[in-house]
Amino acid sequence: MRQTSRPRSALLGALACALLAGGIAGCAPQSEPAPEPEVLSATTAGGVYLDAVCPVNAAWDEVDVELDRLRIAVARGGDEEIDTSRFADAMERVAEASSDAGKRLDTEQQSWPAQAEPAVESVRETLQADRKQALSVAKLDAEEAAAYDWKGAAEAGEAAAEARAALGLPEDPVAACAQWEEQQAETAQPERSPTPQSGSTGGGSGSERKGGDSNG
Repeated sequence: MRQTSRPRSALLGALACALLAGGIAGCAPQSEPAPEPEVLSATTAGGVYLDAVCPVNAAWDEVDVELDRLRIAVARGGDEEIDTSRFADAMERVAEASSDAGKRLDTEQQSWPAQAEPAVESVRETLQADRKQALSVAKLDAEEAAAYDWKGAAEAGEAAAEARAALGLPEDPVAACAQWEEQQAETAQPERSPTPQSGSTGGGSGSERKGGDSNG
């Protein structure tokens, strides 16, 4: 009994496409058009920028704490080997946060305001460099880590300052991130209607707790 198999049908279809002079677009899979970059308004751009970089600054705060601990241990001296695992973990979190921020600031995914795009791109480049350096520094021993001089720190600070100025953000990075965290907390607060209670003759109002992470 003669059977027609699926592979044979597929082969015939391929031959039909091959025999057509010059080829026909319908025989080839159509690629999806590249999505248009998101156009950021001047107001939105500042929020997107802080949403990307503030977690990096928070990760650096953790590194500062662990680095101080290592420096104290090194200064005390002794024969015991100093545990650097917490410092290494903190540096790896900096690397991860820097990587995430670099992707979030990608100028190909969104269109930044013209006056801010060069500065944002410079920040993205410093984040990429910091990611690689953080992974390397995470492997240092205590004495090496305590004495390490971070490469490109001045350039990174200048790039960040230029980006904040171009986006109309506070000059102080700590204040900028604290303000953004505060706004995010307020936005996340669900609106609650007061629930009347029997016997009550008036209404009351509650206060909202506000907080923000500082950055280095």
